[in-house]
Amino acid sequence: MRETDLGRKIVVVIFLLAVVVVAFYAIRHWTAEEKEDLPGIQEVSEETRSVTLYFAGRDADGLEAETREIPVREGIENEAKAVMAALLSGPEDGDAVSAIPAGTRILQVFWVEDTGTLYLDFNRGITMGDGSTGEYYTITTIIRTIGANFPQAGRLQFLVEGYPVETLAGHYGVSKPLDIRKWR
Repeated sequence: MRETDLGRKIVVVIFLLAVVVVAFYAIRHWTAEEKEDLPGIQEVSEETRSVTLYFAGRDADGLEAETREIPVREGIENEAKAVMAALLSGPEDGDAVSAIPAGTRILQVFWVEDTGTLYLDFNRGITMGDGSTGEYYTITTIIRTIGANFPQAGRLQFLVEGYPVETLAGHYGVSKPLDIRKWR
């Protein structure tokens, strides 16, 4: 009878140990999934990088440069996406205004090293601009910001929800990659 009691105790201990291990991994997995599902939560790098962002002057009389610190990301695509997110957040200086239509978000960034082309994929918000001056400043602030921070990029292609578009607001052709250094 003693061996039977000992055997039962071993089975119970193993069962309880298995329950604890399963519970530990379930809680750990659930917590990790919860963090991934929460918008706006991202790992913060301790290392930062100074970037130059360009905004329109308040009187549409030129560009205003603003320097910001952003967390360092791995790869040009992640760096460019972080720079675009900073640009889309708008200026911190009172002498500048954002020329990018409200509601614009950067969806994805693609880099083709062979051609030196950076593809910026925006949501439809970027097409909600108004007038030729607004469209010009939208394109120019993005091109100047990319050119100042990514010297390896020679060309920039605008995409809207994954596809090239003829124009952003009806005035300037953006269906093909634009030469960053030749943009006026």
